[in-house]
Amino acid sequence: MQQVTLKKSGFIGYSALVIVGVSMSMSGTAFAEEHCPEGNEFSYCIEENGSATVDYFPIIYSGAAITMGANSTVFGDMQAVAAVTLGDAAEVQGSVLAGAAVTLEKDGKVAFDLRAGEAATLGAAASVGGDLAAGADVFIGAESQVSGDLTSGGNAKLGAAAKVGGNTTARTSVTLGADAKAGNDESAGNDESGGNVRAVSGPIILGVNTIVRGDAEAGGIISFGTNAKVLGIKMPYATPEDFTNEAEGPAGNKKDQLTQKQKKLADTFVETYNELNTTIDADRYFEPGVYHAAALTTTAGITLTFVGSGERDEWLINTDTYISFGANLTILLYDVEPGSSIIFNSGSYTTVGANSTITGTIFAGTYITTGANTTISGVGQDCGGMFTTNGAVTMGAGSTFGSEYCSPLQLQDGADDAGEEDAGEEGEHDNEDEYVTEGVD
Repeated sequence: MQQVTLKKSGFIGYSALVIVGVSMSMSGTAFAEEHCPEGNEFSYCIEENGSATVDYFPIIYSGAAITMGANSTVFGDMQAVAAVTLGDAAEVQGSVLAGAAVTLEKDGKVAFDLRAGEAATLGAAASVGGDLAAGADVFIGAESQVSGDLTSGGNAKLGAAAKVGGNTTARTSVTLGADAKAGNDESAGNDESGGNVRAVSGPIILGVNTIVRGDAEAGGIISFGTNAKVLGIKMPYATPEDFTNEAEGPAGNKKDQLTQKQKKLADTFVETYNELNTTIDADRYFEPGVYHAAALTTTAGITLTFVGSGERDEWLINTDTYISFGANLTILLYDVEPGSSIIFNSGSYTTVGANSTITGTIFAGTYITTGANTTISGVGQDCGGMFTTNGAVTMGAGSTFGSEYCSPLQLQDGADDAGEEDAGEEGEHDNEDEYVTEGVD
């Protein structure tokens, strides 16, 4: 049994090693150098990420914006060059990284960190399980919660009964609405567990019954509403100090990597008998191999069955232009072993009709759009994924992407060899983040 660790906060960097016993997702392989195990002809393995400001491997990556429909779930990390919008009750079991603004609607959840290059807005009763950092203003709606630190490049405003478990820091002002709280219940004074509120150049405004469990330091006044409390030190008109906000730095753009990846896939040799018609209008089988079509459309309600050899197999379907999957499409696997891969590589866009079930990884030169109640995942414990080089990713309501195995995983310290079958004893960590050890068959 391979031991892995699940980090409870912070952006998750997948190990640069090949993890034996855990089928690594195309979320990592999409941006990797060629040092894969033998037999993985079409895929890449994990690389050290040198382009972004965080070590970060998403299962959904957009060269533009990401829009996620209401009540949808993504098991893994998401990254967009532009804005990210998550609908009502949408859930990301990972982190969100955006080059522009991020909006998390009512009851939405991000399990780990959220970072926005511009403003960040959380609707009522939304939650972020890690840190929230934004390059501009941050608004946290009523009864919403950020478990870690909140950092704003402009103003920070907490709605009524909202809570930040860690420290709250803003370049200008901080406003806490009625009954809002800064700091966890165990925080007190200048405790390292958080609860400090800092407005670098502006005031701190505390609403009725608000509680700051740490210190309050403001570049202007500190205003107290009825029954508002600061349990630590109060420092109005404090001398401004250096302000550091990682969200104001570049988020990294993987366009060049994806362009090279798509070109390599598109240039893969295709046997003549694997040339496809532009329309698939009936159920059909796919043996392992490389397939090609100028464009590809499937009619609604059909089933595509991928038939394996009982060993590690690979399927690659290239199109010069678009791929359009009809509604109610189903992809079935027969005798397909874990570690196998299915890749759809379109020169332009890819669309997936409503109520479809797709197994595999999708690359698109422009945009990807999925209908409502769509499911996209990889083979076995592989995450699959959606990656656009230039365009947006739009996900329909009630959809699921990835699987429970795709929650951010990090190889334990001490597992330094790619061929190890046992990660060994849990080692020392370089930071104080909490870890949970789990077994993955």
